[in-house]
Amino acid sequence: MENEIAIDQLVAEMSERIAAITVAESENSTVPRFNQPKTVAYVDAEFRVHDDIPEELKQGIFSRPNTYPAKLRFANATSKEDSDKDLRGLSIQLSQVEGFGPVLWGEQGYQDFILNSHPALFVATPEEFLEFIRARQQGKVSKALFFLTHLKSFGIVLKSRKNHLSPLDIRYWSTVPFRLGESGHQVVKYSVIPCSEYETTEVVNAGKHQLRAAITAHLKQAPACFHFAVQLQTDPATMPIEDASVVWDEDVSPFIPVATIKIEDQEIDNPDILATGERCSFNPWQCLASHKPLGRMNFVRQQVYANAAQLRNKLKNQNKE
Repeated sequence: MENEIAIDQLVAEMSERIAAITVAESENSTVPRFNQPKTVAYVDAEFRVHDDIPEELKQGIFSRPNTYPAKLRFANATSKEDSDKDLRGLSIQLSQVEGFGPVLWGEQGYQDFILNSHPALFVATPEEFLEFIRARQQGKVSKALFFLTHLKSFGIVLKSRKNHLSPLDIRYWSTVPFRLGESGHQVVKYSVIPCSEYETTEVVNAGKHQLRAAITAHLKQAPACFHFAVQLQTDPATMPIEDASVVWDEDVSPFIPVATIKIEDQEIDNPDILATGERCSFNPWQCLASHKPLGRMNFVRQQVYANAAQLRNKLKNQNKE
């Protein structure tokens, strides 16, 4: 690939620049994430694997019906204000994942999934993402110039930023591909699709924390439901692994539900729970071999995410002293 940078160089420079941005944007005891800085909610859920999925999809945690405890972090991609137009994030961590062999990285017994409320990333490659990080570090003018010279990225950002009534009514996508099964023959993307009987139809408690208020109001009315679905790569040319800005056509290969996520009523606005959501970390490589992340974009995420999480913890511990 033209202008391709070695992975170790990408990881080193990304980590260094993200660390500098994190330190610069820290305020008092608040240490923001580079991406998805605000925890809208951090909730307990159950992740139930279906027993009637197609045979070829019965791989890894989907190989047998089971119900796993899950932690879900709903977040804003850039804004501290829930009322702002923004991309939203959903990170999922399953626990008690046992009997499938070791995870590729991280703590045993856990399986992470990381998703966004748009089906594609605004950059195609890790090299482009590094360009964006450089621009963001240099300030608003450089960031604006980045988008002026990357019009496809600018278009994706414009399309992805929306006003949302509730995180429980949003669809989420992994945007990048993963292996399904240890043979390596199947490649998939993930999507989390709302299936709740109740839906938020108007703004709840307009303002800074309106999405959090909407989650609370929803759960008092009824449990929240999402289908967890996979989309098989059927054409490597039109469904590339190495271009994260390409949306895989659902008409060609529809998403197939393999599990259901259920969230019951619980305390959402508890400061201790929200603080735990701020401290927690997710990594796409904390996964079974059957769900291995694929592509160079995924490859750099492993160590960049780990370095960023380590830095946040270090800074938060220093703030306590």
